[in-house]
Amino acid sequence: MNKNLKLTTKQIYIATLFNLLIILYIGCKYLKYTENISGFLSYFYMVASLIGHFFLIGILPFLISLIILYTFKSISICKIIFSVLSVAIIIYLQIDILVYSQFRYHLSPIVFKLLFGKRATDTFQFSAINILISIIFILGLVVCEIFILYISKKIANRIINLHIKLILSFITFCLLCTHLLFAWSDANRYRSIAQMKNIYPVFFPLTADKLLHKLNLVDKNEIEKNTLLSKSYSKAIIKYPLHPIKSQNSKKKNILFIVIDSWRFNCMTEKITPNIYQLSKQSQVFQNHKSGSNMTTGGIFSLFYAIPATYYDQFTGLQISPVFFEELKKQNYNLSILSSSTLENPPFNKNVFSGIKNLRLDSQGNSSSERDKDIYNEWIKFINMQSSNKKPFFSFLFFDSAHGFDYPADYPVKFKPTLNEVNYLVLNDTFDPLPFLNRYKNSLNFIDNLIGGVLKKLEQKGLLESTLVLITGDHGQEFNDNHKGYWQHGGNFTDYQIATPLIIYDSAKKPASYTYLTLHYDIIPTIMSSILGVQNNYNDYSEGKDLYISGNRDWFICGYNQKYAIVENNMIINIYSSGMYDVVDKNLNPLDDSKIDLNIVKEAVKENTRFYNISKNKKK
Repeated sequence: MNKNLKLTTKQIYIATLFNLLIILYIGCKYLKYTENISGFLSYFYMVASLIGHFFLIGILPFLISLIILYTFKSISICKIIFSVLSVAIIIYLQIDILVYSQFRYHLSPIVFKLLFGKRATDTFQFSAINILISIIFILGLVVCEIFILYISKKIANRIINLHIKLILSFITFCLLCTHLLFAWSDANRYRSIAQMKNIYPVFFPLTADKLLHKLNLVDKNEIEKNTLLSKSYSKAIIKYPLHPIKSQNSKKKNILFIVIDSWRFNCMTEKITPNIYQLSKQSQVFQNHKSGSNMTTGGIFSLFYAIPATYYDQFTGLQISPVFFEELKKQNYNLSILSSSTLENPPFNKNVFSGIKNLRLDSQGNSSSERDKDIYNEWIKFINMQSSNKKPFFSFLFFDSAHGFDYPADYPVKFKPTLNEVNYLVLNDTFDPLPFLNRYKNSLNFIDNLIGGVLKKLEQKGLLESTLVLITGDHGQEFNDNHKGYWQHGGNFTDYQIATPLIIYDSAKKPASYTYLTLHYDIIPTIMSSILGVQNNYNDYSEGKDLYISGNRDWFICGYNQKYAIVENNMIINIYSSGMYDVVDKNLNPLDDSKIDLNIVKEAVKENTRFYNISKNKKK
């Protein structure tokens, strides 16, 4: 029996080496996303860290299966556990690199929730061919593992010396270099190496800032710069608003927010969105408008709170309602919140809409277009009842079809050629974006048709003139416009992913067009002041300015907790949750960090902490 256990141990060890080759192959794909690699030290670190880190990932099935083998003395169970875990790890890495290539986020609890949480298909929609390819891939891995175990057994029977000590010594050397070099690079902000913390999945390298500081092995100027970018106030207490809201309102005007998920800034045209386009001729049109994020999470947060979504986690944990909704309730507005995608994932029911009773969390339908129809029908019911209601109303319609590139099967297709279905697996640098973009435009045209019905209903009920109608997007949408391999949104902070149309119809204002920069942060303060009669200074509850007053704005914060940026006129400073950062221009070309204006960074840090109560009673 002991002889069989030893033979099985050798077999599993050899199989682990084969699996490591597969894992290293996947790991090499992450190196595509490194920037500014130069010099022997950087290239040496890439090789050492690739071998060391992915060995740690690949060794887990070996260690766990050996524990099973020597605990239960069962060779069959050991091999099954080894195969299952090996397949699971390879699948995990393959999914992670797919997600990372499009969104620049690794699999994490938040991403897993979006992928597998309630109504996950609202966020990620997969075609039949995607599912079929995934099944074939998994079955192929299972067959591959069976073959690897078979070959490994043959090798184990023939080879006596496996050079285990030599191989482990080499890998140990790689691991030591990985963590020691990272600690030095992190302390000195040598980004060519330190950037790997954000690129590799589940990578938690050694840091030793204090020790290296004591040994005088750090650059103090670099430490000061990093402190400004990564300062954390996660233990602070929220103070929002800074002062109680005071208001005096006699207008009691209705307010309708229509938000289109993933609405690209140049897709409000007479052909794509004819109904919105016609309304824009009677409205205030903001031609240089940006969202507060490149994702729905931060886009909706920044729209209703008018502050950066870097506060997202804290506000969600404390379930702090926006002052806007508290004011609407105080002024006895009738509220209607209708979202095509669920309000539980992301959990807007725990932040933006946390103060609203009897919140409608879900919509009916098996696709984005069906759910968009559902919220349209529900809104029609609401407005029919509203005509006999003397209270003013606030209504929020959140359409999702453009996010899912969806429209009904019988809907007339206006833009051709178009994709019959979206296969996310084929999106790469050489993929022709035109059919994909046309499908997106067709989905926008479908949404516009529903919005046309909304506007017509308001007019029929005699409510259009007494209603402020605001139409915008939660963020933009990219189709590899920067030629950097980015598709959709959530990957960068260029205009393609954060710029979106903004149209406001207000019968009290003459039609006008504005070209200066405006932000989602400006919308709520403007409405709070002009419509709700709020007398507070905007700074009490927002980062915004009056939409109708042009002013200098050299930078703004965009994004949310996991990754945000300081977006300037000619550069973007990306700041990661780890505290690391990189600097690019508006076309995502790397820039020297010496171009960073530290005064702007200080202002951004101040803005990111303005609504925290930071205790000053620290021990000296």
